[in-house]
Amino acid sequence: MFGGKVEYDDASSRWQFRTGNQKFPIGVTAEGIKKIAILDTLLGNRYLDKNSVIFMDEPESALHPKAISQLLDIIAKLAEEGIQFFLASHSYFVIKKLYLLAQEKGLSIPTISLFSEVWQAENLTDGMPNNPIIDESIRLYKEEVELALK
Repeated sequence: MFGGKVEYDDASSRWQFRTGNQKFPIGVTAEGIKKIAILDTLLGNRYLDKNSVIFMDEPESALHPKAISQLLDIIAKLAEEGIQFFLASHSYFVIKKLYLLAQEKGLSIPTISLFSEVWQAENLTDGMPNNPIIDESIRLYKEEVELALK
């Protein structure tokens, strides 16, 4: 996805992100690239199987919306193969992409949202969830429409 790879450098005994001939210490590599690299490393080393469970906090962190979409495509494919994912997100992009994947692939994608101090469970196969992230997205859209109509 990023034209590079995170790898362990035996000479320095450190992890690094390598793209072409350039090498960057893992500490200065974007958080989103690190998350993708960890997933790639786990897959490449065959640490993941149908009994695996992955917890990922804010998968959208430090990623361009297009990269978020690509990462979620990968997660959906792995979920179809039996790997279970738990994602925590405050991103409309993440919710919308997961909704589209649920609709397109018929995937059951349960959501749990805190709404007015009450936890609500919904499934994206049934539609977009009723939660503050969606509500704020709709509010901003309405504000944009009102500005355009002035």
